[in-house]
Amino acid sequence: MDNLFFDKDVSIDILKPMKVGIIGYGNQGRAQALNLKDSGIDIVIGLRENSSSIKQVIDDNLSYLEISEVVRQSDIISILIPDQVMSGVYNEKISRYLKPGKVLLFSHGYNITYKEIVPPHFVDIVMVAPSGPGYAVREEYKKGRGVPTLVAINQNITGKAKDIVLAYSKAIGGTRSCCFVSNFKEET
Repeated sequence: MDNLFFDKDVSIDILKPMKVGIIGYGNQGRAQALNLKDSGIDIVIGLRENSSSIKQVIDDNLSYLEISEVVRQSDIISILIPDQVMSGVYNEKISRYLKPGKVLLFSHGYNITYKEIVPPHFVDIVMVAPSGPGYAVREEYKKGRGVPTLVAINQNITGKAKDIVLAYSKAIGGTRSCCFVSNFKEET
């Protein structure tokens, strides 16, 4: 099948020269950030000023910046905050700092499917959605296994979106079990 991918099918080399900005450090944000870091990917966490997650980020030996600064500095912006606040944060802290060629990555399709977020035409819009909660994504990764992921491409401006989502899935452990291609609407 050409829509199923496993570790042997994917390289993370495309991510090696990139910086991944993780917006939010909750359920998925922390798990994905730690897995990316352990896979050798350059990451930075984007948080609000006075976020309650700052202590945890420091305890995990990660760096953080204010959200808009992370967007400016990152090639991939992985938005891992709750759906109900995502469009407000996107409009206030993310949208105006996007430049051509950046990648917006989501782990849930809701805000794109229902047009709560309408990104510009000059960025890739992709999704890597683990089929499990963040604690399972992290624990399975640490055991040498992974939680299956669904990947989707909504907009592929760079021509590299498929390689990026597959590499990201591998870097968080998804291709260890299975990564399958779908779309934002089906995931939602």
